[in-house]
Amino acid sequence: MSALVSVIYTVCFRLLSAAHNRPMQRDGSMASDQTLEHFRSRGFMRVPGAFGAREAAAMRAAMWRVLEESNIREGEPSTWTTERPTHLQELKDDPVFGAAWGPRTRAAIGQILESTSWPEPRSWGGFFITFPSAGEWNVPSRAWHTDARYTSALAPPEGVKLHALMGDVEPRSGATLLLAGSHRLLHRWFKDHPPQPDARGSDHRKSLMSHPYIRDLHTEAGAVERIARFMERVEEHDGIELQVVENIGAAGDVILVHPLLLHAASLNSGRSPRFLLSGSVDLDSMWAAA
Repeated sequence: MSALVSVIYTVCFRLLSAAHNRPMQRDGSMASDQTLEHFRSRGFMRVPGAFGAREAAAMRAAMWRVLEESNIREGEPSTWTTERPTHLQELKDDPVFGAAWGPRTRAAIGQILESTSWPEPRSWGGFFITFPSAGEWNVPSRAWHTDARYTSALAPPEGVKLHALMGDVEPRSGATLLLAGSHRLLHRWFKDHPPQPDARGSDHRKSLMSHPYIRDLHTEAGAVERIARFMERVEEHDGIELQVVENIGAAGDVILVHPLLLHAASLNSGRSPRFLLSGSVDLDSMWAAA
């Protein structure tokens, strides 16, 4: 019976998680976040249940073993004093994490890149854990960034970012925040405001701050105001719908993210640690000179 309850919980949680990040369409229906069209318009695509509960539990166990070397223990919340522990990269070649790159994930990546041939990732990815911490949850006003060359291609993209959830991630529990639609905004912005040939990343960021929505996103304000402005409503700028969403879901979900999508870390106001594997596929052209 406990196994059945677990399955029912996972299914219900996954449905609620998907609904949390889905925009209302003009006809009143909810858009699916599991389609290529969603990736193209919103900048991310979910592969639900890309790996199983046992694989997810094995991944978390591997991370806890490494954390114990720093006296951070699973059964002792009093040891969770470091909000975002580092030095986890010794896990980068551990085969247990290969499950996140399984057949369904790879098929979706091929669909996004419009190719069945793409470079194998150099490692499974980076390992991120966010422990619960005190403080008021808010939409951050700094550290928004992208993991790509700012002038890289929109479609098909020159890479894909992988976020594999190793545990259930509930709202306001440390999920990565995604600015849905921002990949299209960045592509449009730098097409209309081409940078100098020798421009650096800092120059691109300074240029982008001239966009009113991006400028406001980086302006401090109270939690109620920022959550209402950036998360509870969709704003349209030059035909592009923008909205901050939480990268939540059930253990085993993989979210594939456009490399141009702006994203940022958030506070974990929940009760459990947030476990994330962040990997990437970069085509050779991703970091080539424009």
